[in-house]
Amino acid sequence: MKTTWVGAEFRSFDLDGIPNCVGVHMRVLFLVLTLLGAGTSAEADPRPFRAGVTRIAVQDLVPFDALVAYPTDVTEVHFQDGPHTIAASRDAPIASGAHFPVVLFSHGGGGTIKAGGTPAPYADLLTSLAREGFIVVAPFHPGSRLPREALEDRPRQIHKALDAILADPRFATHADPNRLGMMGFSYGGAVTLIIAGAVPSLAHLAVYCRNRTDDPMACDGVPTDGSLANAVGRKSPYTLAVKALVLLEPWGSLFDRTGLTSLDMPTLLYRAEGSALQADGNILALAAALPHPPRQETVPGGHFIFFGPCLPALETDAPAVCKDAPGIDRAAVHRRINVEIGDFLRRNL
Repeated sequence: MKTTWVGAEFRSFDLDGIPNCVGVHMRVLFLVLTLLGAGTSAEADPRPFRAGVTRIAVQDLVPFDALVAYPTDVTEVHFQDGPHTIAASRDAPIASGAHFPVVLFSHGGGGTIKAGGTPAPYADLLTSLAREGFIVVAPFHPGSRLPREALEDRPRQIHKALDAILADPRFATHADPNRLGMMGFSYGGAVTLIIAGAVPSLAHLAVYCRNRTDDPMACDGVPTDGSLANAVGRKSPYTLAVKALVLLEPWGSLFDRTGLTSLDMPTLLYRAEGSALQADGNILALAAALPHPPRQETVPGGHFIFFGPCLPALETDAPAVCKDAPGIDRAAVHRRINVEIGDFLRRNL
């Protein structure tokens, strides 16, 4: 954002002391209930899919691409996308015979406001969700002149990307727009909140950032001279009926309590223990202000722990986003959050 997871032990019941006919009936009852429970659990388990990915072109003021990760039955063939390894098969046919919930994703800003950015660093998470039966739509957000403009551009781009998927013959009959969730990292966390109906407050942000030299990720470039004192936020015209949110180290200081009052959907909120994005003014302040108390999870590592594990060459070129403190196992963190996020979205979509 800087301009950031059957059985029944009948002997536990003392059935031997019950008259024989009653005991037999109770044993049968317990057995039936156990089998029914096992059947319910089996039906709730997701079908084991593999991950497919494709890129689609999206028309907008500035055209852009979106990465789509989706369930397929085709064997995965990993490939390279620049410095990133994508564990999925390109352009594989989508799995048939089902309607899949849709999850939108907005990547972080991280110095890419003007240049645009890519969801590729998060491919490990996106493809993990595809294997669990989700269609994941992640725009390559093009550049905006200013961070303030990106707050208008990126929600529109998310909306356009969803429209494109629902119109694409490969996905139109498989995507269920009534089961819609959204995830976002850092700046993308703010975009996620805006899509869900939150109203950003530049005036609140300016007050937070005044003399706040310890939170450059949230505050660099934010005018604190009073010029934003009368800035009035407005609800985005591109809000969507999202039913669940996943926020990864979100830029929360952009919102005050009033601007969050309409967000009553389940939310999973992550923060990183060693993050340079100050938790008190962002993640924790957001958790306290949301009308529906979020489920909060903490992971070790810094702000960029939510990037997937980096190849050695990328670690050399981008140590700030790839290098973790000694003892931090980024791959283990991702195995954990992939399970948690998949379970959360499956329960709420």
